[in-house]
Amino acid sequence: MQVAAVLSLVQGNFYALFHNHRYGLTRMIEKRTAQRHRVFKGGTIAFENSGFACTVRNMSASGAAIDLENPVTLPQSFTLSISRDNFVRNCRPVWRNDRRVGLAFV
Repeated sequence: MQVAAVLSLVQGNFYALFHNHRYGLTRMIEKRTAQRHRVFKGGTIAFENSGFACTVRNMSASGAAIDLENPVTLPQSFTLSISRDNFVRNCRPVWRNDRRVGLAFV
C-alpha cells in the first residue's frame, strides 16, 4: 500500500514537471531591476491633504508592494512614508491585485 502511494506521488510530480516544461511554465521571468526584500511595516499613503494607513509587504531600491485595508482609488502619484524608518518616497502605482498594490519609486 505504501509503495503504491509513493509511486502515485512520483508519477504525479513527473506529469506536473512534464506539463509545465512543455508549456514553458518551469521558469518565471523576473522583471524587477532590484532585488526585493520581504517586510511587514506600517506605512502611510499621503496625497492632496489626505492620508491613510497601509502595510508595506516588500521593498526594493526601486519600489514596494503594499496592502490596503479597503479598496481605494489612488492618484497617479503620491507619497509613501514609513515613520519608524524615517522613510519617505514619491511613488506611482504600477499594478494592483485586490488590496495589494505594486509601487514604483519616482
